[in-house]
Amino acid sequence: MGEGRGVELGGGYRHLALDTVGSTNAECLARASAGEAGPLWVTANRQQSGRGRRGRLWVSEPGNLYASLLLTNPAPPACLGQLPMVVAVALQQAAARATGQGERLRIKWPNDLLLDGMKVAGILLESQGLPDGRTVVVIGIGVNCRHAPEQSETPATSLAACGLTVAPDILFAHLVEAVDQALRAWRRGTDFARIRERWLAACRGLGDPIRVRLHDRELHGRFAALDRDGQLILELSEGHRETISAGDVFLLGPTTGPNRG
Repeated sequence: MGEGRGVELGGGYRHLALDTVGSTNAECLARASAGEAGPLWVTANRQQSGRGRRGRLWVSEPGNLYASLLLTNPAPPACLGQLPMVVAVALQQAAARATGQGERLRIKWPNDLLLDGMKVAGILLESQGLPDGRTVVVIGIGVNCRHAPEQSETPATSLAACGLTVAPDILFAHLVEAVDQALRAWRRGTDFARIRERWLAACRGLGDPIRVRLHDRELHGRFAALDRDGQLILELSEGHRETISAGDVFLLGPTTGPNRG
């Protein structure tokens, strides 16, 4: 594990800034296993083995923001599936505040952040049970401030490539505030309706054709709606609707605004 005990941020949060780690998520999980309960933010200048969803590697060159938040029992287990959207709302708000370009920053279901239609940030949540019955949740966030993958399945960009110069520490300060506000609004899962409303106001692709890749198949249809639990409602060509709780979404049609359909 990296050295250091963390600096108080206020509101009960602490921040541990490291130079190089395997990944900030792995650092948080290791500290949780050693007794750390959080809430603790861990950031790094560089990750040697950063990862995204389904084990994908994440470009981790210096100049980007790599941050993870360690929480213990943030909500009842039945509500933890809502957390990715809670954090996505906060990330969009933080990036909008830091850049002043909120309309260019949209959320793709469930929690990718797009800038001018290209992926600029990703979120990875991991959890583990502790021997005493508590659940640790780690929220990992990577933002392409200066660098972006040159070859990726989903077109990617950076803030800098789009003419937006934001230092990682400035963006992080906005992120800490926005995540705290979103978690408070969520109220441990008892008020997801407020988060859902904010998510819909910032989303991209609603009402448009999309492709959804599941673990065992692919589906094509229209992003018809978002149910009250945050699941994607996919309308297939024959009119049948399917509820998607997890999968990779690819936008197929142009979207001219934050919310179509």
